[in-house]
Amino acid sequence: MKKISFIAMLVLAVVCLASCRSKKSGVVESPRPSEEVCAVLGFQYGTNVTAVEAKDITDHFRVNFRPAKYRLTDSDRVDKELVSSGYKNKAMTKQQMCEVGRILGARLVVYGTISKLMDEYSVDVQVVNVLKETTVAFEGKAFQDSDCSKEMQSIAQRLASKIK
Repeated sequence: MKKISFIAMLVLAVVCLASCRSKKSGVVESPRPSEEVCAVLGFQYGTNVTAVEAKDITDHFRVNFRPAKYRLTDSDRVDKELVSSGYKNKAMTKQQMCEVGRILGARLVVYGTISKLMDEYSVDVQVVNVLKETTVAFEGKAFQDSDCSKEMQSIAQRLASKIK
C-alpha cells in the first residue's frame, strides 16, 4: 500500500512540475501556418524506358521540387495509394490523378511522362489543381542521358517557382 501511495505522489509531483513550467515560461505557441499539400506521382513511361529509369527520373525531380508554401506528400504514401487504387504503373487520366490527389489530401498533383529515343529522353511535367482539374504549370524538355540529373533539377526548380 505504501508503494502505491508513493508512486501516485511521485506521478502527481511530475504532472504539477510540468504544468508549472509551461505556465511559467509565458510563451504561447501559435499554431503553424497551414501548409498546402502537393503530391508528386510517379512519372508515366512508355517504350524504351524501363521502370528503374522512370523511378530514377521521378526521384531526381522529387528531390529538387520544393514549391513555397507546399509540403510534399511522402513518396511511399503516394506509391501505396497508387497501388491500392490500382493505378501503379498504369496510364492515368488527369481525372484519375486528381482523384488520387484528393485521397492524399493534396491541393496539387504533379505528374509527368517520359519517353526515350536512342540516348535522348523527353520529359513533360505538369502541375494540376486537384479541385479544378486544371493545369497550373507545365515544363517539358528533351535531353541526353548524361544530363538527366541536371535537367531534372532545372525542370523541378522552374516548376516550383511558377506555383503560387
